[in-house]
Amino acid sequence: MAEAPKIIDLPSVIEPHLDGGKLISYTSRYLTKAGENYGSIMLAVIANIQKPSGEIEDLPLVAKLPPITNDFFWKLFKPERTCLTEIVFYRYLSAALRSMQLEEGIEESQLFDGFPQYYGSRISLNPDTEVVDRDAVLVQENLQTMGFKAGNRHVMFNLEQTKFVLHETAKYHALPLALRIKKTEEFNQHIRPYIRRFNMNGDMPAEVKEQLNSDLFTEVALATNNNDNYVNRFKKLMKDYDDFFCKPDAKDGLYTTVAHCDLWINNLMLKYDENGAPCKIKFVDFQIAQYESVAHDIIFFLFSSVEIPALENHMDELLLLYYKAFIDCLKSVNVPTDEYSFVGFMKEIHRCAPIEICHAVFMAKIILADNSTMPDDYKDMGMDVMSKNLGGKEISEKIGHIIRLAEKYKFLFDN
Repeated sequence: MAEAPKIIDLPSVIEPHLDGGKLISYTSRYLTKAGENYGSIMLAVIANIQKPSGEIEDLPLVAKLPPITNDFFWKLFKPERTCLTEIVFYRYLSAALRSMQLEEGIEESQLFDGFPQYYGSRISLNPDTEVVDRDAVLVQENLQTMGFKAGNRHVMFNLEQTKFVLHETAKYHALPLALRIKKTEEFNQHIRPYIRRFNMNGDMPAEVKEQLNSDLFTEVALATNNNDNYVNRFKKLMKDYDDFFCKPDAKDGLYTTVAHCDLWINNLMLKYDENGAPCKIKFVDFQIAQYESVAHDIIFFLFSSVEIPALENHMDELLLLYYKAFIDCLKSVNVPTDEYSFVGFMKEIHRCAPIEICHAVFMAKIILADNSTMPDDYKDMGMDVMSKNLGGKEISEKIGHIIRLAEKYKFLFDN
């Protein structure tokens, strides 16, 4: 793998977060391989820190850079928007949610702790600019050294893991919603401007978009034994999916919150207890977070990242588990919940489900892409990797199951 990009003037970024410590030196390497991350470059950093006492320690960090070596992904992911969105999670949202919970009487040990610790950020070396450039960086704790394990995109979450993730995702959704209700002015000033509708495909070359659509329809045909009914349905869904991102921002609603909008196995890190049960979670990669319904995250997570038997046999149980955890979290910060019926929640799930089923089918080729088709260097990554995986057995089976289960639960066709 190529040498990792250099981070210019790292001390000015992290030293304000070191309690008086100084950065003496650092080493870095790529944290992820090509195919594990598309919208950013992730570096594992070992920072040599001198504490105020004079003691020297190594601090394991992760530095997240925009896609500085890949012009295609720079244009696709629009760091001028996505970097600002993610920084807001660390600079403001995490602290605001913590303060709100404490004000509502929640004990320290019971606080939601789903964000990595923040060690600074910048959008440019120029302190006077508001434009993100190729010197942007976000630094956070290295969760792997804290015992958290990254998901494996080829190994879906089992039932136990899925229940845990949904329970914590309900908190991730409910708390920003409560913040919007209880501290509307702060929310509108510090958060809402950075989570507006994001159309990642807006600048995608027409020929690339056409190829992606053609590949998706081919995959649906292969997965359904050339069933024209499903292929035509996905042609309409793909148009609906594209139109969705061109719509105005979502309006305030019972289930509208700071949705992750990319909630799949690679963006969740779990910690396990001595019995192997998940006990802690960290949500990562907030680049394309948007103000949207919780249902988008729920459906996309389930159909992109969960074992088929869990979906086959426990869908009702999983949705009820999420709903109860969501209501409990709202109640814990004294938000009235009389309007939040389970019937209304399920209507919201069904309203948003078709678009997210399309999203999950589209992502199946990315999630299950054969490692051998990935380039060695991130700069060589392109959307053509999806065509290289066209018709793969694992991908075709996954898409077939998604379509079958989506139809079973009335998430694919209109009721």
